[in-house]
Amino acid sequence: MSEEETLAIPLVGKEPDGTERSVRSHVPSVVTGSEATRQIRDLARRRREAEAKLQQHLRAVQATPKAPEPGT
Repeated sequence: MSEEETLAIPLVGKEPDGTERSVRSHVPSVVTGSEATRQIRDLARRRREAEAKLQQHLRAVQATPKAPEPGT
């Protein structure tokens, strides 16, 4: 089940008188304005950091000499 499907399932609670009510009153589906900009910038920053970390690991692997394989 995807996150979107999970959010679409209404949560139901019981009132003291026994009637059912929706627990989740509002789930924003689209973030707009400055919050959206902040999220996009945060995502871009995390991607840059991940790319830099990957490049660092690749350089470290390339710099280490290969050990001879056993039996050769």
